[in-house]
Amino acid sequence: MRKTDSKIWKAVVRHLNKHHEINICKLSKITNKDDIVAIPGKVLGTGVIDHPITIGATAFSENAHQKIINAGGKIMLIEQLVENNPEGKGVRLLIG
Repeated sequence: MRKTDSKIWKAVVRHLNKHHEINICKLSKITNKDDIVAIPGKVLGTGVIDHPITIGATAFSENAHQKIINAGGKIMLIEQLVENNPEGKGVRLLIG
């Protein structure tokens, strides 16, 4: 983040100290197929997701993990998402 001065990662850092949670039913409603999202909090497993997305979050419930993978999505910790996309291109910040 420091190398690229990316605004998206600066915004993620500002929200990391808060306790954010988001359910996959909300993710399903506000994302499209193949979106990349950063969630500075925990992803919970309530609901259904029917399309693949890539999610970087601080934590995942076991139920959310399974549902996202079953929908063809990818999960990773936020740190991994930053490493894979240091400029933050195409990443949406979602706060629960």
